[in-house]
Amino acid sequence: MSVVQYATLCGDKILLTGDAGRDGLLEAAQYAVNHGLAIPVNKFQAPHHGGRHNLSSELLDFWVGPKLPQLLPKGQEKFESAISAAGEDKVHPRKVVLRALRHRGAFVLTTEDLPVIWQRNSSRTWSVAENIPYPDEQEEE
Repeated sequence: MSVVQYATLCGDKILLTGDAGRDGLLEAAQYAVNHGLAIPVNKFQAPHHGGRHNLSSELLDFWVGPKLPQLLPKGQEKFESAISAAGEDKVHPRKVVLRALRHRGAFVLTTEDLPVIWQRNSSRTWSVAENIPYPDEQEEE
């Protein structure tokens, strides 16, 4: 079980998914529709370290938008996606999840090397993150 959290803060529509699976994200989507939440979100935390069994094309289409005809150029991304995954974890995030997010216009950040911090109106200065490179190869399984 996992808690799915939605918030609108400073104009950002944020979805934090924890370890939610497809059923949990579907239930959260149904709740969003029934309660008039503003969708798609523009800050999306991919569930379970970017695992492929926790997302589907339909869920991504709902939460962040449909696939685009082509990858967006640098600086024109539609939303940001954070993936919590350790650098030592050789399985996560899954390349299929990275590709699915990028095909929907994501600027993808992972915690593999550094923490991810989304901030607004802060006097503290942080380094600027780079979008995760598009993975051309696929996993075996």
